[in-house]
Amino acid sequence: MALRKVKTENGWVQGAPSGNTAVSVFRSIPYAAPPIGANRWKAPQPHDNWDGVYDAGRFHPIAAQAIEDHAFYSNEFYRFREEMDEDCLYLNIWTPAVSAEEKLPVMFFIHGGGFRSGYSYEIYEDGDAYGRNGVILITFDYRLGCLGYLAHPLLTGESEHQASGNYGLLDQIAALKWVRRNIAAFGGDPDNITISGQSAGSVSVLNMVTSPLTEGNIAKAIMQSGGGYGGNRLCTIPMLSLTEAEKVGEDVFELLGVHTLEEARALPWQRIVEAELTYSNSHNGFLFAPVADGYTQPVSCDDAIEALQVRNIPYIVGMNANENGSYAAVAVEPEEAYRRQVRAMLGDHADAFLEVIGMDEDPICAAAHGGLSDMIQPVMLAWCDFMAKQKDRRPSYLYYFNRDMPGDDHVGAYHSAELWYTFKSIHRCWRPMQGIDYHLADVMNAYWCNFARTGDPNGKGLPHWTPYSSANRAGMELGERIGMLDDPGAARTHFLRDYIMGRI
Repeated sequence: MALRKVKTENGWVQGAPSGNTAVSVFRSIPYAAPPIGANRWKAPQPHDNWDGVYDAGRFHPIAAQAIEDHAFYSNEFYRFREEMDEDCLYLNIWTPAVSAEEKLPVMFFIHGGGFRSGYSYEIYEDGDAYGRNGVILITFDYRLGCLGYLAHPLLTGESEHQASGNYGLLDQIAALKWVRRNIAAFGGDPDNITISGQSAGSVSVLNMVTSPLTEGNIAKAIMQSGGGYGGNRLCTIPMLSLTEAEKVGEDVFELLGVHTLEEARALPWQRIVEAELTYSNSHNGFLFAPVADGYTQPVSCDDAIEALQVRNIPYIVGMNANENGSYAAVAVEPEEAYRRQVRAMLGDHADAFLEVIGMDEDPICAAAHGGLSDMIQPVMLAWCDFMAKQKDRRPSYLYYFNRDMPGDDHVGAYHSAELWYTFKSIHRCWRPMQGIDYHLADVMNAYWCNFARTGDPNGKGLPHWTPYSSANRAGMELGERIGMLDDPGAARTHFLRDYIMGRI
């Protein structure tokens, strides 16, 4: 029977079976003090010790966040709304270990949601399959939106590091370091932690492997549909400078009608979330996300990559075939609006790109297949291209997920669809899954677990996955077919990759 009672640095915790006796789950263990009151917009503080045994048998309310009514994703993942609270710094541990001496590999997963939404126990987040494959899974909550990423001159001024805005990222780092200090008691190996994330969680992984604050804490990393390398030309989520972020913060304070930190910290969190939503709806872009603050992130992620100030560890990076979804899942931009977006993004290269995507022949199709796909797919390929050119770098393994999700809505391999498979939780999905889906989930979860163990996804009975190289621009196709695929992605993706890499 897996461990049920474990002593952490703060005291004893009591877990429960995760569907079976082979895996235990410890829900909502606090990894830092509640970020409320005077701790709002401060780096996470140590949690007090507790007496007796902490009951880790149920999940805590999720991080405070604005409820965004996205018709597709609300139906796909968020059919049930969870209770929210500003007190949110908790993590979950699934472990199959029967003793503290096992030194099992650890998967540390960061949820997505545009840094505005999401939580640590979404319907796909189940550690049972990882546990059955001998891997400990960690999921956790971190501050989101305005509560997690507000910069302001007053906050910068009170900081000993003269920085503000990266509180959610500091939460992630605090959770990672808590795991490093405590995971041995759960049967894990503190020197074998793989950080992984999807979408904004993947951008978070990129921030983690380029932050000086994580040095020595990460053995391997997985980036799913986010992060990558944009060459300061194209980014999944562009990073604001501290000055730019502080200006946003000043606007938010004005909207809230506050002038001091004391006034702002006295407001109920609901007021702040409402102001965030109002402000975001009237401005474009990701305004509450990691900031190049000079401390947590001394420079932008692209600048750090180009200076090779990025962890030299093995990576899995990848993308989905239809990041932007299908006609059924997305609102297609009007033709002229899309042309303006392309010209703003590509400047003198816009006409060539519009020709490649067939904008004049079929503008609706050309626009529909852009969006997230044009922002995500090229940066994942460019990461592999850039790293392959560096000497003495550990390998990057590229994947291309292209399973058309079952159902009569024809959503394709949409953004985040692969999560059902990497977690092997497709039994929780409402879609009419087929035999191929269960097989694909077996394979993908095995690849991810093998990588967590050794830094190499390959294993017995699996199609061989070769690292990406300048001579072999290949990735693992994960869909109805499972096998290596030369230079994955459409012509538009290759154009944007070459644009990032300065080849056009």
